[in-house]
Amino acid sequence: MTVLTREQYHKFEQPEMLRPAHTKSLPSGPKLWLLFIIASLTFVAVMILAGGVFANLAPFISAFDSVRDEPPPHTEYARMARYLVHKAEWVSMGSLSIVPAIQGFPMVNIISVADSARGEKSTGVLYFYLTMLDYTAQDLSKDNRLTVMISMDQDLACTKQGVDPMEPTCGRLMISGSAIKIDPSSDEFAFGQAAMYSRHPAAKKWIDTDGHNFFLCKLNIVQIAVLDFYGGPHYVTLEDYMAADPDKQPAVDDSSERSVPARFSTVVSRTTTEVPFYS
Repeated sequence: MTVLTREQYHKFEQPEMLRPAHTKSLPSGPKLWLLFIIASLTFVAVMILAGGVFANLAPFISAFDSVRDEPPPHTEYARMARYLVHKAEWVSMGSLSIVPAIQGFPMVNIISVADSARGEKSTGVLYFYLTMLDYTAQDLSKDNRLTVMISMDQDLACTKQGVDPMEPTCGRLMISGSAIKIDPSSDEFAFGQAAMYSRHPAAKKWIDTDGHNFFLCKLNIVQIAVLDFYGGPHYVTLEDYMAADPDKQPAVDDSSERSVPARFSTVVSRTTTEVPFYS
């Protein structure tokens, strides 16, 4: 039997895995503790700084949270109506046509509206400009009855949530009444004009354009119908509508009763300074 010498045997041994010269060894002992302490102090400092920043931003966060664009519960019909009116930048306005070929037929148009200046509290009163160059004003000069419709999907709020605009859960509002031209010398005119200029900067250009003769109107409400869930529309009294505040949470009410006006109400809105619709 052949016996290998020690030198021959070493040729068959696994060579030692040497650490590359450029690789540093991990810290241990006191160095490791020092790194741990530095990391801990850094974390605490970052958390304190973040807490201070949040404390400074808290008022702004609260203010933003208070004006979030969230609709009221679907069972609060008056608040829902006020919410939709305040949110609306425009409405679909229906009138009775005087065009000979379709005289007496319903006609519809897009009309820019405002119930307050942008960022101000809701008033519930829809102000809008008309011109006799437009067929809606021509129709209303003969019969100033109208109906406007406002959809919650005006800003695609329903569509973005996968809700079709025709679904009852996509809230809509139908307000019927009459168009009233506001006296240019009244305080209400100044308020309505400021509201329109705030929401629709282009309106100032309409007024300043020669020959267009825009005039400020408001909707004198007769009936309010809200459809915001399955089961058909709900009718809101003018008193409940004007009393509702879309910006506040309502007090808890244990009563299941609610006031429902007649389908064709004869209630009219508050008195105002009015002039003939067109003169």
